Amino acid sequence: MYSENDMRAINGRIRNNLLVLVPVLAALAAAYVYGLSAGLEWLPMVAGPLFFVAACFGFLAYLWPNLRYRGFLKDMDSGLSREVRGKIAEIGETAELQDGARVLPVRVVLDPDADGGREKPELRASVEAIRLGLETPGGEDERIVYLNASKRADFPGPGAHVALTCFGRHIREAKAI
Repeated sequence: MYSENDMRAINGRIRNNLLVLVPVLAALAAAYVYGLSAGLEWLPMVAGPLFFVAACFGFLAYLWPNLRYRGFLKDMDSGLSREVRGKIAEIGETAELQDGARVLPVRVVLDPDADGGREKPELRASVEAIRLGLETPGGEDERIVYLNASKRADFPGPGAHVALTCFGRHIREAKAI
């Protein structure tokens, strides 16, 4: 699902944001310095706060989200992953922000024989897991993993049996079984 094109796209967005922000900040800094050297009182009083506001707004509204998403993509590329096999029960419709990425929650009911058919003594649901809604008394095990909202078109729908490669709780790859 993730490719080198995703990293190129986010690097391009960061570069474009810097191409706009740096000249604006340079012009405001030049106006501030000129006002100080020319003895104009009003120019530094206007340019100083505008410089501060433009720097904060540019960084917090444009650069920081893109830098977080780039870090997320780097982690997805180099981090440890695990495979989860099961049936997709539900895909959330409301995207939320996690780790710099807009994600959709995906509820997956795990296959009981995903571990090669080994008998697991903890297959029976615990009272605490039932109370929290993580397992049913029949022994079904559910997990909630997160799908990048921009990758929704390539993802299988509810009811599909899938093998998901996950980094933490984020889906790195999905294959229909």
